[in-house]
Amino acid sequence: MTRILSQAEIDALLASVPSTDAPPSDNATVSGPVIAYDFRRPDRISKDQIRSLHLLHDRFARNVTSSLSAYLRTSIEVSVATVEQFSYSEFLMSLPDPTAFYSLRIKTIEPLGALELNPGLAFTMVDRMLGGTGRGAAPDRALTEIEQNVVDSVVKLILGHLTETWQAVTAVGFTIDGRETRPQMLPIAGRNEIMLLLGFDMKVGEVRGLLHVCLPAAAVEVEGLTFSQGWQQSAPNATVVQRAHLVESLGRVPMDVSTLLDSRMRVRDVLELSRGDVIGLGVPLDERVRVRVGDRVKYVGRLTSRDGRAAVAVDARVALTAATQEAAR
Repeated sequence: MTRILSQAEIDALLASVPSTDAPPSDNATVSGPVIAYDFRRPDRISKDQIRSLHLLHDRFARNVTSSLSAYLRTSIEVSVATVEQFSYSEFLMSLPDPTAFYSLRIKTIEPLGALELNPGLAFTMVDRMLGGTGRGAAPDRALTEIEQNVVDSVVKLILGHLTETWQAVTAVGFTIDGRETRPQMLPIAGRNEIMLLLGFDMKVGEVRGLLHVCLPAAAVEVEGLTFSQGWQQSAPNATVVQRAHLVESLGRVPMDVSTLLDSRMRVRDVLELSRGDVIGLGVPLDERVRVRVGDRVKYVGRLTSRDGRAAVAVDARVALTAATQEAAR
């Protein structure tokens, strides 16, 4: 049965409710820490994901360093400088004008990304690829169409390594969608769109500059994508069933099996060889010979014949050291 409150009880309840009209007193305290929050720049990427992205792209920087060094035939240094989230307008304001600016098509993700290569680096790379030393001062102008075509090959190499790096997390691919020398002329995203900014400190010869990769926050928010887990964890030990499957699969792989018989002949004897001549290999029938599987010595055996053809009868398995393996080759 529902009980009806009296007027005195209602007055007592209202009196216990704190008034919201009274101004805060000087002695008022706030329980818990106060955290500043900018509604124009919401943090869509957690700090754990930022740290994991930094570790992930450390590997990318190492791979790009070795590839570009061989491609440009000069010393290259690439390292991760920053991993942050910004609005797209803030990213644009931080870029030089003109510069080498690319829009990126990201497989399986609808929004576009962007890549910016510092003009000083771009001109140095062009000079190196066209036969120069790459030590001259960068001209104060935009890249020409021919120079952009040259830089395209470097950007494609960088995107290839970026795709390879992200394959450890999710199946995405990065390709060039468009290019411009003025970043504002290439539509990528809305001005207030939150983007993930990857900054890399790059040194080509004696020239130092920045390489920026700007990706939509959706690239990190893909369903099932967790940067802070998975890719950097060690793989669990294989189960009995998994090991049996691996053994069965490897058992179907064909391998070259061969033996090496050394023989020496004088040049004039080799020149006088004709069809039907028999060459003595200098190996007695009772002497053991080495049997290779692939490029490694795995067995020893004896020379024999089978069905009228030369063969080797395996006697034992050997476990040779690395030095012995090298000498056996």
